[in-house]
Amino acid sequence: MKYKRNEAKEAAREMLRGVWTALPTSFLDAERLDEKGIASNLEHSITHLKIDGHYCIGNVGEFWAMTNEERMRVAEINVDVNKGRVPLIAGCHHQNPAEAAKLAKHAQDIGIDFVIILTPYMAARGDDAVYDYYKYVADRVDIGICLFNTNQGHPLSPKLAQRLATIPNICGYKQGVAGMAGATMLRDKIGSQIEVSIADEAPWLYNIAICGDHWLLNYCPHLYQVPGYLPVRDYTLAAQKGDFNKAVEICKSIEPLRTVISRWIPGYGSSTRMAIAEQKYWMELVGMVGGPVRAPCGEMTEADKKAMKADLEATGLIAKAQAGFAAARQEKRAA
Repeated sequence: MKYKRNEAKEAAREMLRGVWTALPTSFLDAERLDEKGIASNLEHSITHLKIDGHYCIGNVGEFWAMTNEERMRVAEINVDVNKGRVPLIAGCHHQNPAEAAKLAKHAQDIGIDFVIILTPYMAARGDDAVYDYYKYVADRVDIGICLFNTNQGHPLSPKLAQRLATIPNICGYKQGVAGMAGATMLRDKIGSQIEVSIADEAPWLYNIAICGDHWLLNYCPHLYQVPGYLPVRDYTLAAQKGDFNKAVEICKSIEPLRTVISRWIPGYGSSTRMAIAEQKYWMELVGMVGGPVRAPCGEMTEADKKAMKADLEATGLIAKAQAGFAAARQEKRAA
């Protein structure tokens, strides 16, 4: 690792910065990973989309439909492709704390920078139980651990987050629960101790300008951006430089994409389906590898695919992707 256990918080303050994406996992079918697809999507995100970091095997990565061995293999592919270019986080979510610790130890051993772990989604119905779960895992690894709060498990209140932040290698927090009030209280309690990411692109500019946030961890960067068109990165850099007129102009320009994503990919399974197939099809439309989902996620109907494609064509994103890839190929030939 690049840091010692008691240096995890300092390391997080240095590395958990900028625009990070969270890619779905590519499958060939219910039994096999698409290793080439996984590698291609990460290379694309680093080379063409210029992401600042990547989180693999998360909710959008269908971790629940994968064996531990598959999850470890995906982490290994990420390390092999990345070659130290950007920081990496591996999802080590597991109801069983011993299994979560094994996944985290594997990530630590192969060179992943941090891990992220959801609150347990069964049995842990009180703050003490959640604290004991994280303490069990944290005591068995040196790697920095990011907390992940969603509606799927016992809620991580600001008070509980403050308690967990006293554990030396708890160093980050991804807030996947909507609502500004909760995020504000969270920052007030732990913002000076560990890095906080609000997992939503829509308020990101506000979070930079008003709240002083440094880190966006969300799936939008690889959906909204294509080669030669990097609006999330561009408005982030403008805001970080204090050019808020430019940042607002760019941020406002992608409102049509936010409309499309709100129709097709509601956050964290808040609709009647977990919209992973929709993400993968969107990726295919902009030149990335999508592929099938695994049960219990369901595939899109052909009618829905046709409607989503029409929505994205209307924003101009598909045309931008085609032009961007063509320019990249021409540049590669010229070199």
